[in-house]
Amino acid sequence: MITTKNCMLAMAFLATSGLVSSASADTLRLALAGEHQSVDPHFSRTSPNQNTASNIFETLVSVDEKMQMGPMLATSWQNINPTTWEIELKQGVTFHDGSTFDAADVISSVERIPNVEDSPSSFISLVSSIASIEALDAHKLKVTTKEPAPDFMEQIGGVYIIPSELGVTIKSADFDSGQATIGTGPYKFVSWTPNESLVLKANEQYWGEVPGYSDVIIRYIPNAASRVATLMAGDVDAIDQVPPSDVAVVKARDGLEVSSSISGRLIYLHLDSDREQTPFIKGSEGGEINNPLRDKRVRKALSLLIDRNRIVEHIMDGRAVPAGQMVPEGFIGFNPEIKTPAYDLEGAKALLTEAGYPDGFSLTIHGPNDRYVNDAKVIQALSQLFARGGLKSSVEAMPKSIYFKSASKREFSVFLVGFGTTSGNSSRGLEQVLSSYNKEAGIGTFNRGRFSNPAFDDVMTRATATFDDDEKEQLLKEAATIGFVEEQGILPLYFEELIWAHSNKVAYKIGPVERTLAADFRPVD
Repeated sequence: MITTKNCMLAMAFLATSGLVSSASADTLRLALAGEHQSVDPHFSRTSPNQNTASNIFETLVSVDEKMQMGPMLATSWQNINPTTWEIELKQGVTFHDGSTFDAADVISSVERIPNVEDSPSSFISLVSSIASIEALDAHKLKVTTKEPAPDFMEQIGGVYIIPSELGVTIKSADFDSGQATIGTGPYKFVSWTPNESLVLKANEQYWGEVPGYSDVIIRYIPNAASRVATLMAGDVDAIDQVPPSDVAVVKARDGLEVSSSISGRLIYLHLDSDREQTPFIKGSEGGEINNPLRDKRVRKALSLLIDRNRIVEHIMDGRAVPAGQMVPEGFIGFNPEIKTPAYDLEGAKALLTEAGYPDGFSLTIHGPNDRYVNDAKVIQALSQLFARGGLKSSVEAMPKSIYFKSASKREFSVFLVGFGTTSGNSSRGLEQVLSSYNKEAGIGTFNRGRFSNPAFDDVMTRATATFDDDEKEQLLKEAATIGFVEEQGILPLYFEELIWAHSNKVAYKIGPVERTLAADFRPVD
């Protein structure tokens, strides 16, 4: 339910226009490419939604610079036996409305996850392993899992915590209006104007490091050229997703700086490898055919037609890393034996002929035009590369607000997406992108192409069940071999380089996860 104190909190803040007109040295002005679909922290696991949530709400664990898990609202945890965990919670933390954080809030937040309506990217996989959760005292939890779950803290640790007073059936609309937008994070919600701006105010009672700015204005500008122009004009202090082609121009401007980091976000092509007929593939003459993507030889042929180095150099201006598996080097589960596929036109044609498609077929590649850096350009380049192999290829790019809903409904055949690994290993990515889709178990939730391979599933089941780190690493490498070498379940393209530009009067702390958080900016002394 929504309490009176919550309504008073939302009404007490200033409107967006008032803050904009009074912007000062105490105000941080950001322009971001991706806007959230809801302020509800449990609505979607997509990066834009989590980027917004992480300003206002907090989770039980954090991720350090080396992608290793550490404490946040949980101070410590212990695996009592393979299916039992005890979690100690931080004391002295208050929500933005003044209420005290305790075990009841964690339990309520976990129990709400399955009740979130119309989620395009659910958090259910983070809580699906839980058999029971109970409070041993005000700041101690006991959790029993259905099966041994070595990654359990990584799972539950990703759930944003809201006050238990809101209940487990609170609607997303109540967060969007501000009535329920109450967290423990460094910034409080002020207002949200969809497709325009989000306004935040510093949480003066924050338990952690005091925020660097008293007020924050976040503008949403999906067009990259407009975003860069806004920064160059001095209308904002920082922007994200700087196009690689604009880096030199920004660096040359007095008073501006660029910060960058290679991420764990894999950009890849999903393939509908499940259905006998798929909506956007036809025969070479335009007639109906059975889905060729079900044949691994065809999937491998498509991979060989992709010139990853050319895409990275000419479209991403060298600011990406060609990819052949789920995570880049340095992550647990990276398999050095898996080489990034080289462009091989003749090899691709031979595989297509062997699979029964000597004359190719026609296909449409779908993708967003405002989610990833140069996303529309990338799918256009892929179409041209596929055409070299004798395929009749076309593209259709659309706004992410439309695209991802359609992708989740499985309306495409070949489509561009990304997955950002937010831990130090490949386990979550492999399990969510390539494991057979199982809604009840919370597995394969990002497997929109419905790739399915029993051998892969078996290895991943063992990898996620073992408490032996060495065994887990070897199993993850084995799973990668099946998924990317033997079966080519998806077509990895490259790992994104994250690029920000900002005023030299602003210091920015680059984190290991794809986030642009107000708390990571501070005024330069």
